[in-house]
This record gives sequence, structure tokens and C-alpha cells, in this order.
Amino acid sequence: MKTWRDIEELADRRKLQTLIDEEGTPLRISRRLGCSLDSVRNAMHHHGLKAKYYLIGAETKQRLRL
Repeated sequence: MKTWRDIEELADRRKLQTLIDEEGTPLRISRRLGCSLDSVRNAMHHHGLKAKYYLIGAETKQRLRL
């Protein structure tokens, strides 16, 4: 089974930072690379990186009154 360490873009901190800058969220990065969301999150945690922003659904916005 592949782990995030086997995916070049996730194993390299600079490449992952570039993906974060381009895509913004772990979900978008996982879709672009064709890997699991957990793989992206684990790589980001390992490298000490954070997402630029998170998408908030309409239901959550309503609950938060945004």
C-alpha cells in the first residue's frame, strides 16, 4: 500500500508547499494527485504546513451565521 512518503509531491516539502499555494485545501490537493485526503493531511502535518484556507459549506455558514 502506498503512503504519502511514496508520493513525490507529498514527500518533498517544497513541492507540497507549492501545491498548497496553488490548490489551497488538502481536499483539492488529494484530488489533483489522486491520493487520499489522509495522505495529504499526514504529509502536511509531518512537514509542519497548514492549508491556505478551508471551504465552508452552506449549511455550516448558516449555523455560524456567516
